[in-house]
Amino acid sequence: MKITSVEPQTLQLRSGYKRFNIFLDGQFAFGADEDLVVEKRLVPGKLLTPSEVKQLLVEAEVGKLMEKMYRWFEIRQRSEKEVKDYFRIKNLELRIKGKETVSDLSVESVIATLKRKGILNDLQFAKAWIDARSKKKGIRVIKQELFQKGISKEIIEEISNKMQDTNWEEVASKLLEKKLRVWRNLEPLKLKKKAFDFLMRRGFEYDVVSDAIEKILEKDYN
Repeated sequence: MKITSVEPQTLQLRSGYKRFNIFLDGQFAFGADEDLVVEKRLVPGKLLTPSEVKQLLVEAEVGKLMEKMYRWFEIRQRSEKEVKDYFRIKNLELRIKGKETVSDLSVESVIATLKRKGILNDLQFAKAWIDARSKKKGIRVIKQELFQKGISKEIIEEISNKMQDTNWEEVASKLLEKKLRVWRNLEPLKLKKKAFDFLMRRGFEYDVVSDAIEKILEKDYN
């Protein structure tokens, strides 16, 4: 079989990863991402054996999955567990519809490609997650969220140790100040209980909660 044309697809991703339509003997055969085109030297005039075409179809299928991943990662970073969960749920939906599921090999290939490109990186994910969440959550809740995202204990501890200079009391105080607009008419004991429960639910350490509340009460009730 002979490659007769390699045409860029009209709709391209914002991330810059391009896809192409591959034509064999004048007929559309499959879509391929730019990595596959370059790696396999898919250019007009190249001759392919049936076994080569079969292998390319498998790799092209992985390319389709990668396209979905690019779009998904354009929204925000993801952890490796989130990617695996995505395919697990997707396969469940496909089984219900009686359609062919994504093989474990294809999922592993997608994850390996994402890692190779530096798109999937649990350490970078954890850093970004903490940067975003540390403005409204305490370290206890943030650690729990990262654990639920499948981040390893080693990475969580590494990132947490680097955040020892974070002024959690200041973060807690700023959150409390917003709540005081609603609680200002409460007597000190009731306000203290509400504030304590609020900050503990947000995941701040006990000492941080106590110090933040005492300073707020000292400022507003003395």
